[in-house]
Amino acid sequence: MEEVEIYSWLFVYKEWDKLQRMPIPDKGFEDSFRKYIYEKIKPDVMSDIRDMGFGLSYSSLSTVPHELDVICSKEHEKSVFELKHYSESRITKDLIFIFLGKVTDFYLKNAPLLLNYKITMYFVTISKDLDDSIRKLCLAYGIRLIEPSLMTLGVIRYFAGDLYRKLPEDSSLKSETGNLIEKISKLSELYEYSFSDIFRYKDGKIEIEQALIGIDINEALEEIKECYNLWDEAHKKWKSERN
Repeated sequence: MEEVEIYSWLFVYKEWDKLQRMPIPDKGFEDSFRKYIYEKIKPDVMSDIRDMGFGLSYSSLSTVPHELDVICSKEHEKSVFELKHYSESRITKDLIFIFLGKVTDFYLKNAPLLLNYKITMYFVTISKDLDDSIRKLCLAYGIRLIEPSLMTLGVIRYFAGDLYRKLPEDSSLKSETGNLIEKISKLSELYEYSFSDIFRYKDGKIEIEQALIGIDINEALEEIKECYNLWDEAHKKWKSERN
């Protein structure tokens, strides 16, 4: 569900700053995000607060219950969210691995039941100074990192497409934006994979997609940054031409 990615990014980039902070440890971040996503994507099922069973009362392979902040299911898509409201950079590699470990622990026990779902993990933060090591970890394991300072490929694609439709046919900027969209499409084929693309249940066994292991994550991150900068430049140029 590309709309999940888009609305998640809009929440950390724009919506959260508009909201009144609550006198609780996370300032109301999780509750506000939960309500916002529910209103925007209308999931078939959304997990309860403090859910410990992967949204459907599942147990884990280790039998240890794990809390996952929000899980949304819509048709055959399952979106799993880890939410961190830290405004300063306290996002560590350990947090990413803990998130991945919790989802994997549930999946290993319930793979046959989850066979028909595409599972996508989202690590959502308002931190604006993330280290690139966090971005690389998320890219490597198919986790969508939703942060204010850098868009995912899916979000860049959406806004580049929106800009392209607004530009007149004879605009040189339209041609540049079209080239950017083509570049994003090619990169998406390489880098836009999810948890379900890595771990696959087949014939009673769980397989790991080996082809993804050969991806150059350093190159992937640099190409995504380049696409983001190209979109940002095009968007600023469009705004200046309008004025």
